[in-house]
Amino acid sequence: MSGTVNHHFIPQFYLRGFSDAVDKRKSQVFVFDQSTKKSFRTLVRNIGARRNFFRIDVEGFDPNHVEDGMAEVEGEIAPLLDEVIATKSFPSDHHFSSLMLLMGNVAVRNPRFRSMIEDLHIKLANGMMRMTIQDKVHYHDSIRAAREQGAPIRDDISYDDMKSFIESGEYKIAIDQTYLIKLELDAVPTVVEQLAGRSWSFASAAPGTTFITCDDPVVLAWADEKNRGPYSPGFGLAGTIAIFPIAPELALIGLFMKQPPNRNFRRDQVSDINTSIAKNATKQLYARDGEFEINTWAGYYTRGMDLPTVLGRRAKAKDK
Repeated sequence: MSGTVNHHFIPQFYLRGFSDAVDKRKSQVFVFDQSTKKSFRTLVRNIGARRNFFRIDVEGFDPNHVEDGMAEVEGEIAPLLDEVIATKSFPSDHHFSSLMLLMGNVAVRNPRFRSMIEDLHIKLANGMMRMTIQDKVHYHDSIRAAREQGAPIRDDISYDDMKSFIESGEYKIAIDQTYLIKLELDAVPTVVEQLAGRSWSFASAAPGTTFITCDDPVVLAWADEKNRGPYSPGFGLAGTIAIFPIAPELALIGLFMKQPPNRNFRRDQVSDINTSIAKNATKQLYARDGEFEINTWAGYYTRGMDLPTVLGRRAKAKDK
């Protein structure tokens, strides 16, 4: 049992790999915040986390049961990731399955995925509520069924009162966090299986260039880069590419077609990968330093340290 309240959805051991600190306890990374257009350096423990993000409310279990359990798993994966990076390979099946598990957890157990699932459930709940007020028969049948399942519904609320309340929209539906965490945990094995079905290649960054990571670093996109709408494709779809940076000099590229186990990326390819990672970020980019390059409206190879100026200037231009 732990008293941890700052729950990392991006594992600290993973983020430390993007720091050059000798003392891992003092590991810092360069951060660019896309919402504020500001950059800064900070300790790894301060990023990729939210307060009580994995806290559960289940009788007989400590509230940090999930957080503590993942900490144990991550402790086992950390040295394996180091060996994978050092050899630019999967030395064993155990190394491979552990990296797939790391990717699956990072891809699913994060704020963006939770928000997506939560929004879906809220839309479904709103739809069901409006169905119950189609007429009095639907309403009373729904109330009866809910009470039979143990729902504590009051007797002094009439159909007309409920109809008026629902149509007003002056309410907020809250989805239980423990339930959402269960959905995330249930989704992880499927995503891991789909990731493991890909052919993976280790992409080495060109000398003088580095990969970045972010607060949602498992990138899933269409390999042909065609625009198919705002939604990400599924992890099991053919014709997609999965990208996961594992060190400043190394990224994993996953395809549903055979590819060489190792590839050397040119400067433009590294910048393209960084751009994809930046687009996938929820809010923040993380890097060893501000020397990394991405493509922006100002052109190719914009350095990370210049992003506050470049993007800040664009934001001001839009406001005029």
